[in-house]
Amino acid sequence: MSSVSRTIQCRMLCASSCAYSIDADGNYIPPSPQAEAVGWIKKHPPVPIVGGELNINACLVGVNNKDGIIVAFRGTLPPYPVSVAGIADWLHDIVASTPSQVGNIRGKVHDGFWIALETIWPEILYQINRFRELYPKKPLYLTGHSKGGSLACISAAKIYYDHPETLQPRAVYTYGSPHPGDNEFVNNFPLSTIPVTRYENQMDVVPFLPPTELFIKLACRVPLVGKALEKVRGWDYVPLGKLQYIKDDRLILDDEPGLILVRVGEIVANLIEGESRFERMVEAHYHSCGYSYMNAICKGEVCAQPNPNARDSG
Repeated sequence: MSSVSRTIQCRMLCASSCAYSIDADGNYIPPSPQAEAVGWIKKHPPVPIVGGELNINACLVGVNNKDGIIVAFRGTLPPYPVSVAGIADWLHDIVASTPSQVGNIRGKVHDGFWIALETIWPEILYQINRFRELYPKKPLYLTGHSKGGSLACISAAKIYYDHPETLQPRAVYTYGSPHPGDNEFVNNFPLSTIPVTRYENQMDVVPFLPPTELFIKLACRVPLVGKALEKVRGWDYVPLGKLQYIKDDRLILDDEPGLILVRVGEIVANLIEGESRFERMVEAHYHSCGYSYMNAICKGEVCAQPNPNARDSG
């Protein structure tokens, strides 16, 4: 399928997927069908930006007709094949960063994500302004999957506090995003001005990291995991934005009382069960065709055929 998606949440997910097609040298090859689903304007194609050690940090800045200027941050994917050691290292990179006060932002943000953003920020700002000159009436959107979602949220806060009169995002869309900051950061984030919509899939553990106090309390029963989580008590990380919860690979539900306990309970139960359940938990984080994020959000209008290797994440 090659038509532009009908919904903004699908277009932003596909833009986030496009950011994964930036290689270590900063080259970008548009992935099909996601690039077509975004509807990037071909006259001024999206610009890849990379930075940091081994160019590990990356994003795309481009524009489409349906929405406007889009900054799509690349995230990180779990290692494959799945192993306990590999998953532990990957999750450690997300968790092991103290929240820090940075710049003009109110509250504390994930120090590792902030450092990553700083490696590419000057070029991001340059490209945003370049596209604004080309398309002065187009609004700005920020999006990202996994780590990219946190970078999008921190970027929105940075723009709000650093450029309050000249540059404000219309909205932020995140997919499987870790927590970007602490309770003070979330309470001071201008959600009435810059709405944040966060999509989180059933059994995806990444949106619970770095962990809240509730998650730490429940997950401390898990061998090895519990010891690691004890070290981050008191960091006060919390989620940001309106939750859209993906259940059973296809349903999208609003938040409701008690849902958080059900979700954490499912994840803790699978962690206790051990490596036999890890692969399904890893797959619950995938953004590509045939997996839950794409299935539920784009509802078959982007990917022609389901991934035969994908399994239900429930």
